Amino acid sequence: MVADRTDGSAGPAGPPEPSRRLARLLRGFAAKVDAVRTAEFNYHGVMLTESLRQTSRAGRASDRRIDEAFGALTETVVDLQDCQAAVLSLAEVEGISAEAVCALDETFGTATRQYAGYLAAHTFDQVQELAEKAPRFRGRTS
Repeated sequence: MVADRTDGSAGPAGPPEPSRRLARLLRGFAAKVDAVRTAEFNYHGVMLTESLRQTSRAGRASDRRIDEAFGALTETVVDLQDCQAAVLSLAEVEGISAEAVCALDETFGTATRQYAGYLAAHTFDQVQELAEKAPRFRGRTS
């Protein structure tokens, strides 16, 4: 027979309930993840398109298009990093561990694993290296 619990609770405690503010940040994080996916998809599209161009006159314009796509990707990565830091900071204030946040929000947990390289990147070169290694069509949900 299982011993009765003395604290009156029905079972093991689940993950803590996030505050409204944390829930809002997590929704914002999901939007940032979608933005990174889109920017990564666009970057790969531009890289493919420009690699298929045969004209030598398109050199400057081609470089500009690649730079713009890469700039958009790096901006979204920085936004994602900032949002992740905000989520983790608020979670810590609320007494919720990073692991509990991942358990609370599937998108946060998945993105933390899937975009770990981007989240840890500190330089443009690191972002570019990761973008070039990334799967070409990583789970777009648009």
